Amino acid sequence: QLITWVFIPLFGISVLFASERQGGTLRRLLTTPSRKSTFLLGTISGQVGMALLQMFLLVGFGIFAMKLNWGREPLALFVLLFASALAAAAFGTTLGTLIKTAGQAVGLSIMFGMLFAMMGGCMYPLELFPPAIQNAVRILPTTWAMEGMLDLGLRSGGLMEILPEAGVLLGFAAVFFAVGVMRFRYE
Repeated sequence: QLITWVFIPLFGISVLFASERQGGTLRRLLTTPSRKSTFLLGTISGQVGMALLQMFLLVGFGIFAMKLNWGREPLALFVLLFASALAAAAFGTTLGTLIKTAGQAVGLSIMFGMLFAMMGGCMYPLELFPPAIQNAVRILPTTWAMEGMLDLGLRSGGLMEILPEAGVLLGFAAVFFAVGVMRFRYE
């Protein structure tokens, strides 16, 4: 649930870009001496910061109220959550460059978030899917986030065990940020 309900708002970064573009405020903002990179960094880092806060509140609730085991290394959990948040924010950034209206962005953010969660093992264990599907969903960041969570919570893994998943999530982030930044426009 943590991955599902934090990824959807991060995909919703696309809504911010679309509504700024629709309202013309992005065009006015970018006439100031600030660069596009400053606007993008501010928007994205603010959303990632909020997502991390949400994640840590959910983790804290799980630890204290539900007595859940989140692994033996808090640093490993932070690395995994941070990499997951960056991957989701990067996808939202790219999505924001492909859509025209805020309404489209809302619908697509929810649709992609739910689809990625379902196919990535957040709603059903991947073991229930046929082997071909299990391999195909490796292209989704939610699959890697869930594998990392399982490594921490169920397999008693630590930082070394989640580094492959975190690395793949950071790779997703790099690719999606690169595409999103290259395609970013204010019109």
